[in-house]
Amino acid sequence: MRVEVPAAQRYGRMAEITAVHAAGHQGFSPEDVANLSLVIKEAVMLLLDPDRADGTMSFDFQSKAGIVMVEAQLEQQAGKPIPHTRIDRFETSAGSLVDSWKLDPDEHRVWLQKSAKVSC
Repeated sequence: MRVEVPAAQRYGRMAEITAVHAAGHQGFSPEDVANLSLVIKEAVMLLLDPDRADGTMSFDFQSKAGIVMVEAQLEQQAGKPIPHTRIDRFETSAGSLVDSWKLDPDEHRVWLQKSAKVSC
């Protein structure tokens, strides 16, 4: 599923709702659903350039076999790379809440992957 919204923090909620819905369908625990929602919120803050409020954000979601994958990108022209301070904030606040994440700071693009915990 693809979600495209204006590049403003208030529209990030659309991506959060989509992530929560996908995680629920993949059997995530309520705690993991909440964590994924927080990760999406932090990803929006990571990608947005507060000095430029133009363009769009796109979120591509894939979910299958207990896994949710998200590719998020700020689509704007001639943007500056994401500053290290925002990258550090994301890593500290959300990096440990997903199984893996990768960032292209020049393209304002982040990839996230989260798996449902298997109950014993």
